[in-house]
Amino acid sequence: SLNGFGLTGGVSYTVPEVRPDANAPEEDIPGYSRWVANGTAYFERAGFNARGSVRYRSSFQGDFSGFGATRTRRRTKAETVFDAQIGYDFQPGTSLEGLSIFLQGLNLTDEPMVSHEGFNEDLVLDYQEYGPRCMLGATYKF
Repeated sequence: SLNGFGLTGGVSYTVPEVRPDANAPEEDIPGYSRWVANGTAYFERAGFNARGSVRYRSSFQGDFSGFGATRTRRRTKAETVFDAQIGYDFQPGTSLEGLSIFLQGLNLTDEPMVSHEGFNEDLVLDYQEYGPRCMLGATYKF
């Protein structure tokens, strides 16, 4: 009864700290999160395919353009992004053999990118919404 269903995923933990020189305190490497996790549930059978994926990324130190285009470091809030896709692969022996069509949705929950001052998440410095994106596509193998 579970023919065609599947799950995949992973979790990583990194200590993204460096000491720029012997007398300096440790600081986070910009762009690295301590925790990153992802998971995908999918179904593929008789040409039909569907999948849903989720990615979590914990807070991280990021580089941003500040006043006058100077580089400034800020803390970025954790985020969870959900994507999904459905599609169909036309089967051998049909007139459309080799054609695949799909509909993809990215960032379906409209997760914003939010940076804040230090570890104070209430002091928001940058709030960017990218919105969900949808794509319709096709491929043909010959």
